[in-house]
Amino acid sequence: MLSNDNRVKRQLEKGEVPVGIVCRTLSPAVVELVGLAGFDFVWLDMEHSTADFAMIENLCRAADAVGLESLVRIPDRSPSNVLRALEAGAAIVNVPQVNTREEAEAVVRAAKFAPQGERGLSPSSRGMRYGMLREEDPYAAANRRVMTMVQIESVQAVKNIEAICSVKYLDSVFIGLADLSQSLGIPGQTTDKRVTESVRHVIQAASTAGKTVMIIADSPASASEWLSQGATMLCCGVDVPMIGNFLQQKRAGYNSASSRSAGK
Repeated sequence: MLSNDNRVKRQLEKGEVPVGIVCRTLSPAVVELVGLAGFDFVWLDMEHSTADFAMIENLCRAADAVGLESLVRIPDRSPSNVLRALEAGAAIVNVPQVNTREEAEAVVRAAKFAPQGERGLSPSSRGMRYGMLREEDPYAAANRRVMTMVQIESVQAVKNIEAICSVKYLDSVFIGLADLSQSLGIPGQTTDKRVTESVRHVIQAASTAGKTVMIIADSPASASEWLSQGATMLCCGVDVPMIGNFLQQKRAGYNSASSRSAGK
């Protein structure tokens, strides 16, 4: 059921760790499964998929139906894309390649209604619950619901992290390990000391500023490690490789059974 609540915000306020999964299959059924499996949010990825905003709106509907919050990563940091993600119903808007304080300020301006920002005003959009919620101040309620998140994924962003985290009404930073490794000249080497040292610096600066820190942790061991470093929100993987790995394991098991049978 549509509301102006944000489950992830409530969890963070209570010191809990929200956990989600990236959806690149663009499948409402997968979104429903993520919710039914007990996750807290689903990351709807527009940067590394072919998703358009019509798809995103329907995926947000699927998430709402199973009590998931929708985190939408838009394809670039243009204010119009921030707005459209929120109009589709995103509870959290994640903006890639934010490298400076000024770029982070632009994200907040696009995501928040006045006086916190200058989000375009349409009281009848899905993000505003079609104007059917009886809030005394629906725009203030929307500002409370929406979380703003920027991606830290370059050497420049790491250098500017204190300034970025000083932006008022910026809620969260996501540390993009893969792109950060590429920016450091070691693409794909996400466990390299240069990457992990940069990540620790970002976590420390964000934590000091009171910002949520999200990172991808694809195993319980890596989750424990990042949480001990100060991460407060986890994404535990991407649906496409998860499905692919499961299928490979399944097929390998049947290959083994067939080989044993043939040897009799």
